[in-house]
Amino acid sequence: MRFPFLIAPALLAAGCLSAHRRGGLLFEETFSQGMDRWWVEGGEKVWVEDGHLHMKADPPQVGPGYVCTAWCKETFPADVRIEFDAHVVDSEIDANNINFFFCYSDPTGTPLFETRQTRDDAGYKKYHGLNGHIITFLNDFKGTGGPNADGSAKARVRMRRCPGFDLMIETYAGHCRKGVTYRCTITKTGGKIAFAVDGNTVLEAVDPAPLEGGLLGLRTFRTHLWWDNIRVFSNE
Repeated sequence: MRFPFLIAPALLAAGCLSAHRRGGLLFEETFSQGMDRWWVEGGEKVWVEDGHLHMKADPPQVGPGYVCTAWCKETFPADVRIEFDAHVVDSEIDANNINFFFCYSDPTGTPLFETRQTRDDAGYKKYHGLNGHIITFLNDFKGTGGPNADGSAKARVRMRRCPGFDLMIETYAGHCRKGVTYRCTITKTGGKIAFAVDGNTVLEAVDPAPLEGGLLGLRTFRTHLWWDNIRVFSNE
């Protein structure tokens, strides 16, 4: 089903984000206790090192292990603010792919943990029939959006809604580089969803049929990266 997504005016300052900090802390993850609250689908290897969750899905060629998803076992409400650090270590094809799933659930009501074996290779299309939103932040390694003024590659950033894998909004701006730790924030209030990087809002759109709460997941493609300092706040 296709939805006429509305593009709202972007929040231009970090101070605007603070206005959304209405609720209390629901969840915090520093991986100091390992991966007890997570399960993994696909990838070459996922492990905790120096307090970071490393996710390696970067073989030389497309094949087993080239995509990976790690799900948090907690279920979250619909209206939340999610903060996390993401840091690309390497990418054979310079994809530098940072993907984040939220509000994810099975339309049938079956817990995703119970169906995890059906997604054991983390094939992307296996997530498109579920309920959920996807934020993708990656290097525009194909050059689709053209270069920055200094000739460097832009970041490609997009927001999707599932089921249907419908594109809500997309932009090419800034960078998504190896060796840089990005502080990312997703804010959802009703149908209004915003994505910010280092305090600057990059995308904002309105879903006319807001999804309910669900799981959050960490995802990548042809990339080795780490995640850390994940915090989820109530936005109700």
